[in-house]
Amino acid sequence: MAAIDRSAGARGVTLADVAAHVGVSARTVSRVVNDEGGCTPATKARIEAAIEELGYRPNLMARALIRRRSDTIGLVNQEMLDPFFPEFADGVQEAAAENRRTMFVASSGGNSSRQRQMLTSFLGLGVDGAIVFPAADSEAELARFARDGLPIVTVNAELSVPGVSSVTAEIEHGARLAVNHLVETGRRRIAMLIDATADSAPKRSRRRRGYRAALDAAGLSTEEELLIPVENSFSGGREGARRALALAEPPAAIFAYNDVIAVGALQQCLALGVRVPDDIAIVGFDDISMCEAMTPSLSTIRIDRDLLGRSAVEALQQLVETGIAESRRIPVELVARDSS
Repeated sequence: MAAIDRSAGARGVTLADVAAHVGVSARTVSRVVNDEGGCTPATKARIEAAIEELGYRPNLMARALIRRRSDTIGLVNQEMLDPFFPEFADGVQEAAAENRRTMFVASSGGNSSRQRQMLTSFLGLGVDGAIVFPAADSEAELARFARDGLPIVTVNAELSVPGVSSVTAEIEHGARLAVNHLVETGRRRIAMLIDATADSAPKRSRRRRGYRAALDAAGLSTEEELLIPVENSFSGGREGARRALALAEPPAAIFAYNDVIAVGALQQCLALGVRVPDDIAIVGFDDISMCEAMTPSLSTIRIDRDLLGRSAVEALQQLVETGIAESRRIPVELVARDSS
């Protein structure tokens, strides 16, 4: 075996050094590094041991240029502080790792200019594709990135962008399930706390459409005063509940845009001495981990975030390998707990 001067550190060790150390060709080492096969298990083991011993690190950018893929993907969330997104990102990361891909994560805050900056960076980094929770009114921009060669999968957005795949939970159906549940428990006057930003655009009002459809089907009122726009935060939920309870005729139930808002509403009701669910029932959306830990535990609509994440990675994999865009639907389910 050839001796290696490692005084310069791991960055100074080359693929040729590993080959000389083991006594094989550089092409054989390359096959092992790129998992191409073509060598015996014993030789592979010796090469892997040498890689570990010498501290060899492949030049990922050079390898990406040669292979025309980087084995990396980008994920653009909207709000990192919303527990839904980290839990979803974990599912994406697990699925990506199974496909031997590394994930970069960024947050747009729902801002289209920041989203553009993130996608431009991903394109410059040479990621194989991106999974995106799109900012409002960014269809044309996403189409441009797709034309520029960035495979994109959108999540939970009703968009129709040529060359862009989508994975969407059945959100409108979930809203109907939530309201139907409240109606079945005897509630007739049901308020909805809506995300003032995300739910403002027609294409993003699926929860509101489901809410109205369920009330119409039950022959109940959909008064405008029962649609209460709030900030997407715990404090927004608290403020929304305060406003709902201050109505001349307070609602018997609250359906919240998501669990973060629902938790805030639940906190406000309890702080005011309003009994949940005796005086008012509350249902959220997403089934984040804290729902079950609340007292009372929060009823909600469950989105299987692991399935959603895996489906997004699978759709991206297909788009990268075949260029074929597709739309996938993920089912949702009602989880009835103590708050209703």
